[in-house]
Amino acid sequence: MRIKKHKSGFTLVEIAISILVIMVLVTGAMGYQYYSARDVTLSEIQATAARLSMLLLEGWKGAEGSADFDPVSAFSSEITITNSLFGPNIPEDKSGMSLTLLGCYEIELERAYYYVTLSWGDASSLEPKVLNITTAWRRDYSQGTLVGDEACVRYSTFFVDD
Repeated sequence: MRIKKHKSGFTLVEIAISILVIMVLVTGAMGYQYYSARDVTLSEIQATAARLSMLLLEGWKGAEGSADFDPVSAFSSEITITNSLFGPNIPEDKSGMSLTLLGCYEIELERAYYYVTLSWGDASSLEPKVLNITTAWRRDYSQGTLVGDEACVRYSTFFVDD
């Protein structure tokens, strides 16, 4: 009488299916890791732009909103800032107030380039002087001209002359 032995182990099809499942899981994890790292970098760039904007805006406000304010001389010991031939556009004020350009600047910080435009609006009998800053950066964070669709942060503050 013959006794049949049960074969144990995996078939080639089972092994191929398990490899396919593992590959799908690894690909998904790699995609998640890529997008997470990209989002962290974007958040760091945006937070740095916001901090730079606030630094420049508060420095300008500390200089009493002067139309002669020069952020290059004021901050060159703390950050790498130079005059630039271009920067983000001056925002259009919805109330009809036109803003005057103070200057455009390029800031290099942690291997990223930021482009800054400082503008201001004159005080009137009803409103204080408006100080505005727009900070933009290229999508690849490199040095170069802006095309107009870059991400940016904008801040405004008011200065009241005592």
